[in-house]
Amino acid sequence: MNFCAGITTSVTNQISVQLATVGNSSFYTLIINIFLGFVIGVLVNYLADVLPATRRLSQPICPQCNQSYLIRDYLLSLRCPQCGQKRPKRHIIVLLISVILCVLLQFFPFHGLSFWATIPLLTYLGVIVVIDLEHRLVLVETSLFGFMLMLIYGFTFHGFLNALSGALGGMLIMLALFLLGMALGKFVGILRHKAISEVPFGFGDVIFGTILGLLSGWPAIAAGLFLGILIFSAYSVLWLISLVLTKRYKSFSNAQALTPFLILGTVILFYL
Repeated sequence: MNFCAGITTSVTNQISVQLATVGNSSFYTLIINIFLGFVIGVLVNYLADVLPATRRLSQPICPQCNQSYLIRDYLLSLRCPQCGQKRPKRHIIVLLISVILCVLLQFFPFHGLSFWATIPLLTYLGVIVVIDLEHRLVLVETSLFGFMLMLIYGFTFHGFLNALSGALGGMLIMLALFLLGMALGKFVGILRHKAISEVPFGFGDVIFGTILGLLSGWPAIAAGLFLGILIFSAYSVLWLISLVLTKRYKSFSNAQALTPFLILGTVILFYL
């Protein structure tokens, strides 16, 4: 009787120790992910601040007074120490989203990639999204880096030839849409007797369609771009309806950033 009770107590103790170990491990992993998300958020904000202005890694400056930030002030202060200008709300939003995504990626990494292999993709795509949303730009510098980064991932996923096929397919699809958009803009300009400068697809979207093709391969890139454009179209309709209802609509002056939606469509494919 005592022997059985001793075995039961021993087993119970071992289970308790194992559960405590698992709990501690999960807690430490959560802390690491939160810290890593904060670091990624700071990096994305920094690159989105300096690259559109200087096209290189440089010291961040206040857009209001053009004074350089000290590292401490850039990381911790919500205002410029020189002129008191508030930092953009984007800084807080990017930090929060980065932390949330890092926590989620521990449980839902990209298909075929580990958590740590997904982190460079998250950081790079985050920089592209923030810069395009704020400036409607796909920079040459980030594009060149993206070609090299996505070629590595594409070669790992699909092999060299399939990655290049995806890049070619993505380029041709987006180039066709770019030319179609230009033709449509000229046609509408002729009807209105006024040059139309806004186009639904920019050449930066062509470049990034090529980059995403390296990552996705062929024919997956076609599905990713189609899905992204479909989501973009639905969003644009809802956005235009809101502008009309609030009487803020102006013809051909409400263009939205497309690249974030192309990225979204491609990322969704990794979870299907």
